[in-house]
Amino acid sequence: MYQATATMNEASPSLNNSRAQVQQKREAAVRALLGRVEGKLSQEVIEELKKDLGVSRATAYRMIKTFRSCGAVIAPSTRPVGRPKGARVLDPQREFLIAEAIRTFYLRPLRPKFSELVQEIARRCREEKLPPPNWRTVKARLHDVLTQMQNARR
Repeated sequence: MYQATATMNEASPSLNNSRAQVQQKREAAVRALLGRVEGKLSQEVIEELKKDLGVSRATAYRMIKTFRSCGAVIAPSTRPVGRPKGARVLDPQREFLIAEAIRTFYLRPLRPKFSELVQEIARRCREEKLPPPNWRTVKARLHDVLTQMQNARR
């Protein structure tokens, strides 16, 4: 088992090096393609890029889009997956219920437990026939409110 781990660790630098070479090849191909074609890209041009790089049509378009936006071709597997950090997806009504519960229920001299705040928000959401937010959402909103209060005191 130890020998296999050591072998894998030794292979990592060459693997990273080959990935860098593939990325450089892709970037050069996309740069050359965009340098000689102006305006919209035709399907023939995309097919040529697919054959040169051995990627799917979707990947070719994705590489072109990434190159146009940041000037580099990033392998699709290295791009972040999921929502951007700090993205808010709750509807405004539930956001208001959370903010109101934090303000009226939680921000008192004798603060209730966090779990009680979550239960209070869930109760208010049920009254409005809305699905209650996850406790992590409540925690994030509470953190934002407390941070704003600390910054206002400074």
